[in-house]
Amino acid sequence: MPARRSHINSGMHPIHSGAPPLYPNDMNRKLNPRQALQQLAMYLNQADWSQGQQSLTGTLQDRRLKGRYFASGMCVAITIAWPLAQASQACLLLAASPETLDDALYVEQEQFWLLRRYPPALTEAELDLLLQQQLAMAGLLTPAVRDTHPESPFIGRYA
Repeated sequence: MPARRSHINSGMHPIHSGAPPLYPNDMNRKLNPRQALQQLAMYLNQADWSQGQQSLTGTLQDRRLKGRYFASGMCVAITIAWPLAQASQACLLLAASPETLDDALYVEQEQFWLLRRYPPALTEAELDLLLQQQLAMAGLLTPAVRDTHPESPFIGRYA
């Protein structure tokens, strides 16, 4: 059976090609952690598996991604563009979001990663939605661009 190529676009829903589904009734089929990681690999550009096929790396929407499965569920880490000097602000922003109860931030090689723990059993539809939510949160965790020198008012400037 040919593998289905799926790409998660910048919208809220994945785009599936016309290839036959990987599993019958796949949007409602419960995936164990290993199957969820295999499904995730189908979304990635250049998925690279570890020796024992328990973890993978790749890119998704121009972000580096790491995934690993455990008996208690899958964990996925996605890079975010946040300066390390503002780590406390990133942590406060993440803590203030009720949707991120299963998320954490960590630093590896001068790069911030948004880590999410996924449930031990989930459907493909739930996996898609949770991954989209994690990607959206990674997009929100971008510091606001501020003008370093605000302009002073014109009146009285030359006085």
